Amino acid sequence: MELETLRKIRGAKDLVEEVIDAAALQIGEAQRVMTRKPYALLASVPPLATPVRAIEEAHLYTVDGVYFAIRLGNRLFGLIAGLVLDRLEAHARGKPPP
Repeated sequence: MELETLRKIRGAKDLVEEVIDAAALQIGEAQRVMTRKPYALLASVPPLATPVRAIEEAHLYTVDGVYFAIRLGNRLFGLIAGLVLDRLEAHARGKPPP
């Protein structure tokens, strides 16, 4: 594989990694904002307030955990793809892999 092709692939990988990270942050925040509205409405009913707040907190922790896992998996995939590209580049340059 040519070095220029590898450079383009690495750039695309970096861009996709950044897009996924930014999207996960934005979507997670949007989900948190949208989630709060129905819980606030339900919590305005006095007998439901305490259990609703507990359920809301558990829900938000779960949402945060899911988006954290997406971002972590994205970083891990990016790291592995970077290592593969390093090996391909070393091979293209005729050097032993790192």
